[in-house]
Amino acid sequence: MKKYTDKDGLKVVEVGDISYLSDRDHPYNWFQRHFHHHRLRIALKTADKVIVSDAKTAFDVVRFYFVPKDIITVKP
Repeated sequence: MKKYTDKDGLKVVEVGDISYLSDRDHPYNWFQRHFHHHRLRIALKTADKVIVSDAKTAFDVVRFYFVPKDIITVKP
Protein backbone atom coordinates (compact mmCIF):
# COMPACT_ATOMS: atom_id res chain seq x y z
CA MET A 1 0.00 0.00 0.00
CA LYS A 2 1.20 3.47 -0.86
CA LYS A 3 -0.53 6.72 0.15
CA TYR A 4 0.09 10.12 -1.39
CA THR A 5 -1.60 13.30 -2.58
CA ASP A 6 -1.59 13.92 -6.33
CA LYS A 7 -1.16 17.25 -8.13
CA ASP A 8 -4.92 17.94 -7.99
CA GLY A 9 -4.97 17.54 -4.21
CA LEU A 10 -6.72 14.17 -4.23
CA LYS A 11 -5.77 11.54 -1.65
CA VAL A 12 -4.59 8.49 -3.59
CA VAL A 13 -4.04 4.97 -2.24
CA GLU A 14 -2.21 2.38 -4.34
CA VAL A 15 -3.01 -1.22 -3.44
CA GLY A 16 -0.73 -3.94 -4.76
CA ASP A 17 -2.03 -7.18 -3.31
CA ILE A 18 -4.44 -8.15 -0.56
CA SER A 19 -4.30 -11.91 -0.93
CA TYR A 20 -3.51 -12.19 2.78
CA LEU A 21 -7.22 -11.73 3.48
CA SER A 22 -8.52 -14.60 1.36
CA ASP A 23 -5.57 -17.00 1.10
CA ARG A 24 -5.35 -19.27 4.15
CA ASP A 25 -1.85 -20.46 3.16
CA HIS A 26 -0.42 -16.93 3.15
CA PRO A 27 2.78 -16.63 5.24
CA TYR A 28 1.44 -13.77 7.39
CA ASN A 29 0.52 -14.68 10.96
CA TRP A 30 -2.71 -13.42 12.54
CA PHE A 31 -1.15 -10.22 13.88
CA GLN A 32 0.35 -9.20 10.52
CA ARG A 33 -2.94 -9.98 8.78
CA HIS A 34 -4.97 -7.82 11.18
CA PHE A 35 -2.39 -5.02 11.21
CA HIS A 36 -2.35 -4.71 7.40
CA HIS A 37 -6.13 -5.07 7.21
CA HIS A 38 -6.79 -2.18 9.64
CA ARG A 39 -4.07 0.00 8.17
CA LEU A 40 -5.53 -0.43 4.67
CA ARG A 41 -9.10 0.02 5.93
CA ILE A 42 -8.27 3.39 7.45
CA ALA A 43 -6.40 4.51 4.33
CA LEU A 44 -9.25 3.51 2.03
CA LYS A 45 -11.84 5.34 4.14
CA THR A 46 -10.18 8.69 3.45
CA ALA A 47 -9.10 8.00 -0.16
CA ASP A 48 -10.47 10.03 -3.04
CA LYS A 49 -8.91 7.68 -5.60
CA VAL A 50 -7.76 4.05 -5.38
CA ILE A 51 -5.29 2.53 -7.83
CA VAL A 52 -5.04 -1.27 -7.92
CA SER A 53 -2.69 -3.64 -9.73
CA ASP A 54 -5.27 -5.94 -11.35
CA ALA A 55 -8.98 -6.71 -11.65
CA LYS A 56 -8.88 -9.40 -8.92
CA THR A 57 -7.51 -6.88 -6.43
CA ALA A 58 -10.18 -4.38 -7.49
CA PHE A 59 -12.85 -7.01 -6.84
CA ASP A 60 -11.35 -7.79 -3.41
CA VAL A 61 -11.17 -4.10 -2.45
CA VAL A 62 -14.87 -3.72 -3.22
CA ARG A 63 -15.68 -7.02 -1.51
CA PHE A 64 -13.73 -6.56 1.72
CA TYR A 65 -13.66 -2.76 2.14
CA PHE A 66 -16.89 -1.61 0.40
CA VAL A 67 -15.07 0.99 -1.71
CA PRO A 68 -17.22 2.43 -4.53
CA LYS A 69 -16.24 1.10 -7.96
CA ASP A 70 -16.18 4.57 -9.50
CA ILE A 71 -13.08 5.66 -7.53
CA ILE A 72 -11.08 2.50 -8.39
CA THR A 73 -8.63 2.55 -11.29
CA VAL A 74 -6.85 -0.58 -12.54
CA LYS A 75 -3.23 0.11 -13.39
CA PRO A 76 -2.27 -1.36 -16.79
